[in-house]
Amino acid sequence: MCDFSDMTVNEAAKSAMQAELICSLMMGNTGEMTEGEIESLLALIKQLTGRAGSWLIAASGDDAICVND
Repeated sequence: MCDFSDMTVNEAAKSAMQAELICSLMMGNTGEMTEGEIESLLALIKQLTGRAGSWLIAASGDDAICVND
């Protein structure tokens, strides 16, 4: 069972907005970035969207779909 009781809806929204901002900044600029920079940002996006998505699933009460990294 996932426990996201320490995360608030505002924190989940903030994680989603941060991921969106990173994606917006990366669009069209990946040619100027190293492979390592791109991989680091993709890992951060994965973490941020995973947190927000997991919180939404937990908040919906659907424990059957619980992903924890």
